Amino acid sequence: MKLRIFKYGMFLYALLTFSITSAQTIEQEIAKKSCECFQTKLSAEGQISNSQRQKCISGSADEVLKSKDPQEVKRLTKNMEEVTEKLKIIYKLVEKCLQKTDSK
Repeated sequence: MKLRIFKYGMFLYALLTFSITSAQTIEQEIAKKSCECFQTKLSAEGQISNSQRQKCISGSADEVLKSKDPQEVKRLTKNMEEVTEKLKIIYKLVEKCLQKTDSK
């Protein structure tokens, strides 16, 4: 009986670990989509304009938020300070992507 409980516990632990490590935050999702957008907007010289960057980021944020439950979006966007902090995180993540495109 103890072995069965142990196996069940290990299964639950593995399942939880997998779902936590594969989950992305909203910020990560937006940054990932933004980076994908940047790749499509690069000029022949490998550059992207500031206006195109802004369009990619805002379009990606819009797309990600529209894909979420409206209650979750409301919870995420009700506090302006939290939104500002999330934007800072997004821009830090996007900077890494931009550094990769600038070095090509």
